[in-house]
Amino acid sequence: MSILKKSLIMSSVALVVGIFAQLPLNAAPVSTSSSPEGSLKLVMQGLLHDTQALTAAMVTENFDMIEKAAKNIAEHPTPSMATRMKLMKAMGSEMAKFKANDDIVHNASVNIVEHAQQKNMKGVSDNFQVMVAGCIACHSEFKTKVSAILK
Repeated sequence: MSILKKSLIMSSVALVVGIFAQLPLNAAPVSTSSSPEGSLKLVMQGLLHDTQALTAAMVTENFDMIEKAAKNIAEHPTPSMATRMKLMKAMGSEMAKFKANDDIVHNASVNIVEHAQQKNMKGVSDNFQVMVAGCIACHSEFKTKVSAILK
């Protein structure tokens, strides 16, 4: 494996590890049964699962699984209309920035699908980094606000 390829994979893995390192060490696997269908929490749990699957697929260079996981991220379910309306009302003009972060993640995951189909690991890795950066930006700016709104 080339040095560039190893470097790209390791930097991608480091990004994901950095995200998940913020989770409590004693955290049990999250059960989705406590989250109502259509909840934002359930959507985020699905995205976390798909991001973990994408990371594993990248490390093993499994382009079929990369494509599948990235497609799941790009086409993730949306929260219920009631949840979206509650967020839009409470966030007001900030909703545009919230949506812009979602667009970054969506577009990067669509690009990952395309690069996986071309078996282009550099393209996959570059877009994975953009996708994860979009997740981190959104979480750092909105997680506390959104959690408070949806309590």
